[in-house]
Amino acid sequence: MSGKWLELLGFVAVAAVGLVGTGCAESAVGDPCVPEQVPEGGFLASETYLETSSVQCATRVCLVRELAGDPNNVEPECPGGTTTCVSPSDVERSVYCSCRCGAPEGSGLPTCGCPGGFLCEEILETGGDGLRGSYCVRDPTLEVQ
Repeated sequence: MSGKWLELLGFVAVAAVGLVGTGCAESAVGDPCVPEQVPEGGFLASETYLETSSVQCATRVCLVRELAGDPNNVEPECPGGTTTCVSPSDVERSVYCSCRCGAPEGSGLPTCGCPGGFLCEEILETGGDGLRGSYCVRDPTLEVQ
């Protein structure tokens, strides 16, 4: 082989290794998302909501936890009398992609591992096997990065 071909072949090999090394991230848990369906009047801080067909999340699960208001109505400061308005930091802390880390015993359904900064916590105790179980939630003792 000529020197030019060897040089080109070496470049292609390095490029291929580089592409393999930049594949998908380890986990999409914690990525931002915005639920497509928001209850009238916004979410309740006392409840956890799951959207299990979210195209925004590689995991297909968008979780809303401990958020009072509408994540589509983000304002730095909410005007008086507006109960659905939320701050950007509230949305960042409370609305994110998650995955199911624990399924009902004997279901054989796939689960994931929670990355650092997240805990596996039971969210749904009732419902079908496809939804019931534990999901990765932010560790409340840690600051959102």
